[in-house]
Amino acid sequence: MSTSMQTEVVIVDPSEVPTVQALAGTYSIEVQQVPRRGIEPVTTVTLVLIGSATAAGAVMHILDQRKGGQVIDLRPGAPKAIYRTSDVVYGTVVIVTDDGAVSVEVKEPEGMFGKIVAALPRLLANIPSGIDKVADTISREYSDQVVIERRQIAGPESGE
Repeated sequence: MSTSMQTEVVIVDPSEVPTVQALAGTYSIEVQQVPRRGIEPVTTVTLVLIGSATAAGAVMHILDQRKGGQVIDLRPGAPKAIYRTSDVVYGTVVIVTDDGAVSVEVKEPEGMFGKIVAALPRLLANIPSGIDKVADTISREYSDQVVIERRQIAGPESGE
């Protein structure tokens, strides 16, 4: 019986390398570190995962889940506009606007989370920043695939 082999490339923080190696080991995945070139600072490590297609897919999915959910901050002057964080549950996108936040829970994150996350910046680029406009736009596009919750922000946020 022949097993289809797959190669996946993953870029991680240096502190995450032992975790990736341990996870890959549980799925009999070989891990090779790509050598750094040049004099750039070490801020990430590139790893190549080699193993069966099923096992490689499972490891990649688990690594994606570990990144957490997506935050899109539409407020002017936001320090980071688009980022993933483990402070938000995987499968959830939080869109922060001037007047509130829209939480978008993807009903089947394994199949749709990446697609919705990739489409949202394009979808939100030309609409005014307000929770009602954002929620309505996402609802029109993905109504059967997401659950949307709106939260008003009482006043200017501090401490962020």
